[in-house]
Amino acid sequence: MASNVRRLRQGRGLSAQQLGSGLIGYRAGMSPMAVSELEAGTRPLRLNEVAAIAAYFEVPVESLWQGGAQAVSRVLDEHLGAAQAADVEQMAVGYYTQQRTERLRDK
Repeated sequence: MASNVRRLRQGRGLSAQQLGSGLIGYRAGMSPMAVSELEAGTRPLRLNEVAAIAAYFEVPVESLWQGGAQAVSRVLDEHLGAAQAADVEQMAVGYYTQQRTERLRDK
């Protein structure tokens, strides 16, 4: 995800500060340091930040994941059907939410 966000930011000619400031309108403002840490892969993202970045760049959330989650979604839809694919995606969201909660609790 980090490299995809960096590519989007650089492709639009934005600095880390401009991206962080631009995300304020999406209720997920980030400092330039937070954007740099995100792009370096040293800072985990909150779900609201992922949604805000996708909305800011006007791209699907799936396109932020390395390897193109769109292709994975397409395969799941073809092989499992839309309902089962939605269940798998919901399980993934639950897993990442649980991981984030555990990290916060450990701090």
